[in-house]
Amino acid sequence: METLSALLALLAGLDAALIQAVADHGDLVYALICLTIYAETAFVVTVFLPGGTLVFTAAALAARGTLDVWPVALGCYAAATLGDMTNFAIGRALRRGAARGAGGGLAGTLRKRLLPPQQLEAARRAFARHGAATVLLSRFVPILRAAFPMAVAMAGMGWGRFIGLNALGKVIWAAVFVGGGYGLGGIPWFARHFGAVVVAAALFPLLIAAARQLLMHLLDRRCRPENQSSPKTP
Repeated sequence: METLSALLALLAGLDAALIQAVADHGDLVYALICLTIYAETAFVVTVFLPGGTLVFTAAALAARGTLDVWPVALGCYAAATLGDMTNFAIGRALRRGAARGAGGGLAGTLRKRLLPPQQLEAARRAFARHGAATVLLSRFVPILRAAFPMAVAMAGMGWGRFIGLNALGKVIWAAVFVGGGYGLGGIPWFARHFGAVVVAAALFPLLIAAARQLLMHLLDRRCRPENQSSPKTP
């Protein structure tokens, strides 16, 4: 609970932190934003970084004149694209290593450490069900954001197809977060309640994911045979 409270406090004060960073470091803030976006998915273990929220906040500050919107938009697009490509490259390397070692050895250990089996399976199920649309939209889903590029690489997707889908997906992602933040950032009510709006926006995907899991669990229980008795022993 303490970790969650600290994270929510960070999100609520993200605009003030960025404003102070601009005052202290000037244009270096653009590099810091891009590095955060890149690291969020490039290395899996840094998925906790507030990538989308940071982009949204930076775009909102651009609407108020604190930042320039074009470096935010283009830099975040490039950083997100390169981050997922790095994640994909790691997945390809682990797939080759696991194949040579029959799933064991260093590659197998790293694969399990970086991408838990449940995340890998969730990404594979999503891709099997929705195909290319999952590559386009995976960055919007907290569970899939860091797992999906590596998962599809391990599943055997080639570089050509991934690069095309990844580039298009990041156009959609950047348009939503940069466009949304910039469009709302100049509205006085939004500026006054920025912290609460950002926290709500960050929690919304998690609530949707939790509601979906609960619904699937209830449907699964309902579909099970009501009378499942264990086999009788003679």
